[in-house]
Amino acid sequence: MDMLRCEVCLQQIVVGNCACSTSTGVDKDRQRPALRLDFAGGDLSGWHAEGEAFRGQPVRGDRFRAGQVKPKLVPLGGDYWDGPYPVGQRGEYWISTEDYLTGTLTSETFILEASSPWFTCLLGGSDVKDTCSISLLIKASESNSSRLSNSYSRIYIAKESSDFFQVFQATSRGHEMMRRVVFYAQEFVGEWVSVRISDSSISGHINVADVRFSAEAPLTLETEAGEIDPDAPVWGFADLHTHPMAHLAFGGVIFWGQPDGPVDEAMAKCVKAHGIAGTGIAGRRSSILMSFFEQIGYGINVGHLVGGYPQFDGWPRFTTLVHQQMYIDWIRRAFDGGLRLLVAHAVNNEMLANSYNGQEPYDDKSVVERQIEAMKELAARHHDWMEIAYTPAEARRIIHQNKLAIVLGVEVDSLGNWKQPQLPTEEEISAYLAHLYHDLGVRHLFPVHMADNIFSGSAIYYDLFSLVNHYLHKDYFAVEDGSAYGIEYRLQEDPGLAIDIARVTQGYNPPYRQVSGGHMNGKGLTDLGHFLLCQMMSLGMLIEIDHMSHKAVEATLDLVEQYDYPVVAGHTGFRELALKRNEETACNQKCASEGLKTALQIERIAKLGGIIGPLACQADVREVGEVIPSLQGKVRGDCAGSSKSWAQAYLYAVEKMGGRGVGFGTDTNGFAKFNAPRFGLNASYFLDYDVPGMGRDSRRRSLRREQVEAQENGVRYDESLADTHHYRFEGVLEGDVYDGLQRDVWQAIGLYKAGCDPWKSPNILNHFNRAVHFAKGFFALDDVQLERPGLLTGNEPWEQRVAFLVKTGLEPGTTERDPQPVHEMYPRVIAIWRRWEQMEGDNPPLKRCYTGERDFDINLDGVAHYGLLPDLLQDLKNVGLTHEDLVPLFRSAEDYIRTWEKCERRSRAIVESKDKW
Repeated sequence: MDMLRCEVCLQQIVVGNCACSTSTGVDKDRQRPALRLDFAGGDLSGWHAEGEAFRGQPVRGDRFRAGQVKPKLVPLGGDYWDGPYPVGQRGEYWISTEDYLTGTLTSETFILEASSPWFTCLLGGSDVKDTCSISLLIKASESNSSRLSNSYSRIYIAKESSDFFQVFQATSRGHEMMRRVVFYAQEFVGEWVSVRISDSSISGHINVADVRFSAEAPLTLETEAGEIDPDAPVWGFADLHTHPMAHLAFGGVIFWGQPDGPVDEAMAKCVKAHGIAGTGIAGRRSSILMSFFEQIGYGINVGHLVGGYPQFDGWPRFTTLVHQQMYIDWIRRAFDGGLRLLVAHAVNNEMLANSYNGQEPYDDKSVVERQIEAMKELAARHHDWMEIAYTPAEARRIIHQNKLAIVLGVEVDSLGNWKQPQLPTEEEISAYLAHLYHDLGVRHLFPVHMADNIFSGSAIYYDLFSLVNHYLHKDYFAVEDGSAYGIEYRLQEDPGLAIDIARVTQGYNPPYRQVSGGHMNGKGLTDLGHFLLCQMMSLGMLIEIDHMSHKAVEATLDLVEQYDYPVVAGHTGFRELALKRNEETACNQKCASEGLKTALQIERIAKLGGIIGPLACQADVREVGEVIPSLQGKVRGDCAGSSKSWAQAYLYAVEKMGGRGVGFGTDTNGFAKFNAPRFGLNASYFLDYDVPGMGRDSRRRSLRREQVEAQENGVRYDESLADTHHYRFEGVLEGDVYDGLQRDVWQAIGLYKAGCDPWKSPNILNHFNRAVHFAKGFFALDDVQLERPGLLTGNEPWEQRVAFLVKTGLEPGTTERDPQPVHEMYPRVIAIWRRWEQMEGDNPPLKRCYTGERDFDINLDGVAHYGLLPDLLQDLKNVGLTHEDLVPLFRSAEDYIRTWEKCERRSRAIVESKDKW
């Protein structure tokens, strides 16, 4: 018998014996293959185009710039953010016509099936009334004309040689973001139908995607653009590693400043915690050891300035370790600049809490509870623009509703307070994980941190970590030679003051020097660690592999690959970008360590669908083009620790990750320095700075002048800087690239830019005297105004003359008006003037950040606090990253969510599997 399928009743039938009441047979036309109306094939199969509007359609990928879609998306100005922007399209291909072309696109006719009565599509475009639209058409017939003619208009379609009734129409409404259009067509089941897309405007266009019929109405999410798909791609960058509640860690003493509250209280001077002049003297519960904790790498280098609101003369700086850098206004500025997803990790260190007279309880378990609750409270207080996300669907919804999605995480040494030799049972581990997940809402978790624990060995890349390990476990790392893995870092080489003190106070005397080659941890993933990871996978948690030893990382990747489960490396660096010991660097910290990921490890993370975040401060790394020749010269690696260093790591990460899954990993408030400036007295800071155990590098120091002079195209701001005090013009370059006179010129030009005219305000305080004389020369209207040398004025007026010549573009002459001192000073002064000119880049002006009496400028201050992330992004654009280069970064919130979604999918599959492990 000849069997066919009736497209009306959807039954397999014998020809001529259909059970459907609409027919006694099967029309051969009804046996056409099902149409694909969604353009997934990259062509117009199943559609007929007339006119020019649909020539070259469909388009592929993102077509619009952010500023076209949302002109006020970033209210801070600049142009770093104005790259490709997703408008809600699904799949690779979609329709987006040109403004000056007109035409129609009409689908082939087909029978509307009872199984799919919902007509739906994604629709956006220009505000041109009814000239850009999509319609559902019903073919006119003898049986339906009388029923439909009074309610719907007729359209003649020449290709079909027939009239059609337009039973539904939706227009573009003037928003590029495509909204979800839905129409219930149940009453037209069994009719011949067609879909038509029209663009009859010479000044507008239409965007269409995902045209289809479905069994049920699609879910939608209400946004400012209308109802969109809940799983539509989001825009914005993710920061995979922050510590907003660090003030509650370490016993609540060593770290100063709160993330919220009145700024005069939250960011008050730090004397109570850090003592007079940051020395620990006369501070509440503070220790004399504080004198050496916040070393800035130049000058006296003991203690620190303590302000603080309103001057902020001491902090925050890009070198800050123990001061708040995530005040709520600064988080908000980062959000305004494009931050859309933030992972907030609870953090702690029991050794620091004990050493600095911390307030008990300061055990890891108690601190986690406190910080998670505080983070929830902060989000609740600012619910109008931030919200905790407990599922990837919630993260999407929060971001689509123009809020910051916050994911809760934990990064501590002793998860659950478990330490050798008292080991927990598997039931206890499962119960604590369930508490973290279900009761606290933790979704992102580190199995290990600075020290070994019952789950894993810790990555060795800092002597202080060994001291933490000794404090917690009364034992040293089991060090092995890691040379075979490209590891060159060695413990006990220039370990720093804390280690020297511990030798005396704690009897700390590790045997690491006996181990040859680069040092790696011999401890890998333990049996309990294997169980922990399996339980995390069963819960769908995000597994963080940073801080794991090399062996533990390898074992973890081997395990998760068995289940196709993604992982995260949220604040990482790369072994291939590290400098070679002795050949290229004399600094142990710049050598390859097991804390840095190998190329193969990154590629394995990419294959799993994971995500990584290059640590914001990459310090001093090699140029990426030396490792990946195709990227040679993309961004010059000629300013250590600045945006240029991060660009090397970012480009490397994007290449190794295949163009996806790369966000930020700032580690803000996590005892990590931030990006250094490219101009001023701290340009190329990380080449060599005077902090034992961290920054000294005699081999790299000779590159300073070359790197300083190579900088150009700094970030242009909408307003001139305001704070011109001397602390802004001090740094590692004084006495090397710049002498004292040039330091004063930096400040004098600052006075000039800020409009602080010493002719009008002679009592300018907190400035070098010579700087004031230079400033007078910059402000002088003519030579007559300048002071002349004399008995009362000395020779300093020559500084006025030099500054006047530089500002007016003149050179010293041969008359007595320009004696030898003027000729000698002139090239030194004009060199600084030109540095200032290079600071004012070609970007559309960026809105300057102010807090209290202080303004901030990435050119001079680096990334002093979290609110300067937008400035860092603008600098990345200015140094050579294009909008296309930055696409993965602005897609990182989406990619983090996709990683999370895969974790949940794989979790369900694992739980449903009979043989889970």
